[in-house]
Amino acid sequence: MSRNGRTPLPAKVFLHMGGWRQPLVMVDSIVDYKYGDNGFIKVIKHVTFNEPYLQGHFPDDPIMPGVIIAEIFGQASEYLSFLTDICDIWEQKTGAALRNLRDIESQARGEEMLEIIKARRLKVRGVLAAQNLKFKDIAWPGDTIEVMSKLAFSDSQGFKHYAVSAHVGKRIISQGTVINFREDK
Repeated sequence: MSRNGRTPLPAKVFLHMGGWRQPLVMVDSIVDYKYGDNGFIKVIKHVTFNEPYLQGHFPDDPIMPGVIIAEIFGQASEYLSFLTDICDIWEQKTGAALRNLRDIESQARGEEMLEIIKARRLKVRGVLAAQNLKFKDIAWPGDTIEVMSKLAFSDSQGFKHYAVSAHVGKRIISQGTVINFREDK
């Protein structure tokens, strides 16, 4: 069980959902997700001293680079889109609705869910752009960054615009918009 009393997604399921591998996995866990028009995702990134990018940013006073925070925003937003895809596919296949992280976690250990996740990951790819990101404070080793991503809107060309924010405790360290274009391969 996790600290919030919920069973997290199994590691193999989590890794199949994302297209990233070390050293570029920037999301340590998904802590909340809601499907639908007011959908969102919350993810966690623990900043540790042994992160490879901290060795040079800055050796005597390491801080989380802004470009890495932007990457966390992008990965969180892709997880939001991906989980939404999975919920839609699951409902089409089974007739059962998955509307939040608890619903997904309840099915995550089953082979059918893992097959849906693997098949979808092989089919989708995307590109990302950051827009109006503002960096307001610093994250240091030892901090835990909580990132929230919400779909603001989808435009007529198929781009999804996400409102994103990053907090360390009650301190907001960054916010802005990321834009993602996803397509089937």
